[in-house]
Amino acid sequence: MKRIFMFVTLLLTLLGASACGSAAPMRSPVPQVVATRVVEKEVMVEVPAQPALPAEESAGAAGPAPITTEALADVRKIIYEGNMYLVVEDTEKAAEEIQAMAVSAGGYVARMNGYRQGDRMVYDITIRVPAEKFENARISLRKLAVRVEREDISTQDVTDQYYDIEARLKTLKETEAELTELLRETRERGGDVDEIMKIYDRLTRLRADIESLQGQLNRLDKLVAFSTLNIHLEPHILTEPITPGDEFSLPEVIHSSVQSLIRILTGLLTLAIRFLIVVVPVLLILAIPPVLVLWLLYRWQQRRQKREKD
Repeated sequence: MKRIFMFVTLLLTLLGASACGSAAPMRSPVPQVVATRVVEKEVMVEVPAQPALPAEESAGAAGPAPITTEALADVRKIIYEGNMYLVVEDTEKAAEEIQAMAVSAGGYVARMNGYRQGDRMVYDITIRVPAEKFENARISLRKLAVRVEREDISTQDVTDQYYDIEARLKTLKETEAELTELLRETRERGGDVDEIMKIYDRLTRLRADIESLQGQLNRLDKLVAFSTLNIHLEPHILTEPITPGDEFSLPEVIHSSVQSLIRILTGLLTLAIRFLIVVVPVLLILAIPPVLVLWLLYRWQQRRQKREKD
């Protein structure tokens, strides 16, 4: 029995020694790999990847979204108008280029007036271009000019007017819908003619007001959507042709000279008649008192001399 116990003890000792010997070579690499994996698992568990938030939530988390220039332009209703006085080399060519530029920009020529001043051709042109291309159009026009004599820009903010009309229009349309429904119900229940005509008359006047406000709104929309540019084209003095003076014409010179002589003689005759009719009588009237005084003095002097002789 004792031998069996010793044998079992020895066997267990050998098994434990062999287990420790076999585990010793692997002790160095295994803990490192296991530790690395554990750390990786802890990182993945403790710091999970955040899911992408929707645009609305991300905007709410970061604060209110900034108002862009485009959004501000949609809110404000501003009418732009510019006036440009340009000196160009060739006014006719510049006028054609301005027409083509307006069309290519998505606009149109609202008015064009060309007229001659002596030997020069001058143009007054009004174009309408989309509001977002207003500055580009001004830059293009400046490039056409040899010199910009004058330029001014004016803006008109019609935001309050626009939204006031829009609110009134909405109210009138709602009232129109209610009156239309009331007219339908009145007809269905067999209302009298006077009541129906009153409602119909009210609807007619309401429709006229709606169309008037809608027209004003449409006009403001067009003025806001399309900016106005008034351009005056003047030719450069160095590009003007040098032409000889008017040809001498003896009949024309004689005719104009006779006309000048007649005008001068007519003027002198008119002056003489006015002098005789107006000035002379006035002078005579004014001369009566001093002449009378001189005559009295003369008579007094003669009487005195006569007395001295006597």
